Amino acid sequence: MTLEEIKHALRIDHNFDDDWIMELKGSAEDYIKDAVTLSPNRDAFFENNPRFNMAVKFLVGAWYEQRVSSMDKALQEIPFGVTNIIQQFRGAYTDAV
Repeated sequence: MTLEEIKHALRIDHNFDDDWIMELKGSAEDYIKDAVTLSPNRDAFFENNPRFNMAVKFLVGAWYEQRVSSMDKALQEIPFGVTNIIQQFRGAYTDAV
């Protein structure tokens, strides 16, 4: 998934935060993969997976919007839908192995 795809999904039209968004992308990918399995052979399972990409975008979007820990609104640790996708991946990964 490219930076432009993430920015399009998040409706970001500037390049001030490109490096930050890419850091968030890497962290989101690792977060989801680690929540599913710690297997060193896991990458093929997630490649070209639209639900994985969607979950990464959800997580990047949440972290991008909530980058300051002292906000007026309540922080949401994991965005709606990401936990469900992780649970589905856990079952599918176990079946695939």
